Amino acid sequence: MPTGKGLARQESPPDHPHFIGILAREQIAVLVSTLGARFSRGATAYYRAAWNIGTVEWRLLMILNRIEALNVSELSDAADIDKAAASRSLVLLQKRKLVSIEQTRSRGRAAIARLTAEGRKLAAKLTQVSREREARLFKEFTAADKEHLNALLLRLSRALDTDDWKY
Repeated sequence: MPTGKGLARQESPPDHPHFIGILAREQIAVLVSTLGARFSRGATAYYRAAWNIGTVEWRLLMILNRIEALNVSELSDAADIDKAAASRSLVLLQKRKLVSIEQTRSRGRAAIARLTAEGRKLAAKLTQVSREREARLFKEFTAADKEHLNALLLRLSRALDTDDWKY
């Protein structure tokens, strides 16, 4: 009796060079989840090896490069990451002198994060590298394909916020 793995490989379309499981071909949510995991693993491996940062630190640097200063709560929301993970990563980035953290009383006990000059230099390099990586990923896509995919994924994201999905 063939194993599940062998069965999935056997049923893969012959013109598809990479393994895609049966469920990922039948259920869009599984496909999106699988792609997300692959994106995350690839980005994590690359940014760790090349820049000694994780994807959480990368997201924080990218947001702070676009918005001059944010408190930790705003920053975690903007980067779409957990507040505790943002706080831990900001400590690491501060130790590397890539961000400065200012405690303020005018906004409660909020800590305001900003890129340092060194952080801005790194963020600029990371922005360039990120764009190059994305261009390689989408080299077989037209601009219209990319725009359409982005629109569909944003719609999918909004659908996840509805009560229909939550229950």
